[in-house]
Amino acid sequence: MQLLLSILSSAIGAELGVAYVGLKGNSHSFWKEICNAYGSFCHHLAATSIMAIISDIALLLLVWLSYYTLLKKIARR
Repeated sequence: MQLLLSILSSAIGAELGVAYVGLKGNSHSFWKEICNAYGSFCHHLAATSIMAIISDIALLLLVWLSYYTLLKKIARR
């Protein structure tokens, strides 16, 4: 489960990097911001970011819950 959590967190980081470049652009590589031209793109990216962060938090809570139940079973022995 930790592997899945780390993969999901790194995917969220990559997605937020793309969102930032779409919002602000990158002057070093001459990429212009595209949120001014394609407003729906930024709305979709914002919704995707929020849903990804919510899923990451839910998975983190599930990992903590599984650790807690395993520790309870080990301590009972």
